[in-house]
Amino acid sequence: MTRFGVFGVAALALAISAPDALAQRRGGAVSGGMRGAVVGGMVGGSGGAATGAKIGVVTGATRAAVNRETQARGQYYSTADYQNAQHSNFYEAPPETFGSTAAGAPTKAGVEAVIRKDDKPVVGITFPSDWNQKTGANYISAVSGDGQVYSMLVLLKGVDDKQAGIKKVEDGLAKNYLTDVKLDEPRETKGGAKVITGTGKGKKSGVDVVFAAGVFDAGEGQFVGAAFVADSKIENYYKETVRGICQTIRRAKDFQQ
Repeated sequence: MTRFGVFGVAALALAISAPDALAQRRGGAVSGGMRGAVVGGMVGGSGGAATGAKIGVVTGATRAAVNRETQARGQYYSTADYQNAQHSNFYEAPPETFGSTAAGAPTKAGVEAVIRKDDKPVVGITFPSDWNQKTGANYISAVSGDGQVYSMLVLLKGVDDKQAGIKKVEDGLAKNYLTDVKLDEPRETKGGAKVITGTGKGKKSGVDVVFAAGVFDAGEGQFVGAAFVADSKIENYYKETVRGICQTIRRAKDFQQ
């Protein structure tokens, strides 16, 4: 495990102790940090999220909160608590949240990235301009500028309902990435996304991490998965940023407005 000092990185969550038996313990319903932001912001999870999805950008109070959080995060980097902690490296080892994917091509962040099917937009997302973004045939992934948060948006193949999509997330993370998983109570957002959140420990790094993943119908039965993974030390310093990203997610119907 590499220690990165000021530029640490993130990690992920959700694992199983055996291939067919999910080693998970239920906690209470999550309400704060990055995980709570995903629950509140995913595809219309709140009024602000609904507004953001119509235009694909972060606006208003959320933008102001993101700016304040960025300043607070910069101050946290200089503390002993942060600098003495171990961090995962999402640049070198991105978590396979939805299973293995083909290598993507670097694309510009800060503008909306759209996944299409049959030349029609299915889902779009906008990451901050300082994130490192890649796009594949059926997915968009990004790592925060400091390397400490990972996100992926992907069209789910062979998935007929949200529960099957969540199971795909669990299997992908458990098989490849995590141990000592603790799940929060599952939630359903107002926009219809099914969300699971929790904590775990990287199998190779041993770093404590948090995760949040949601599955939703983007239109005409095409299910999409969205996941965020972060070092537990940095979770509370990325909640507004992640909330803002969630608010930019647009489904097929949003492109018609």
